[in-house]
Amino acid sequence: MSGTCETCGALGEVFVYALPGIPMSVGNCRACTEQCAYPLSVAEANNDCIGGLENAADWWKQSITYKDGRYLTVEEAFRDA
Repeated sequence: MSGTCETCGALGEVFVYALPGIPMSVGNCRACTEQCAYPLSVAEANNDCIGGLENAADWWKQSITYKDGRYLTVEEAFRDA
């Protein structure tokens, strides 16, 4: 399927799949799919729902998101938030 990656915004082929640990699906480009990257807006919302990194499980802290043009762990992306 062709479209816009919901994580990095790249145009082209997207793959729709369910996000681990969050009951929703996204359409990501191949690079974001291979990283199993969460869109930043989804990572922000989930981080808010759990009350911040101090309440996060280790698997969530090590999950990947895309921020400022690069892949980061959730912990890296929100450490100073």
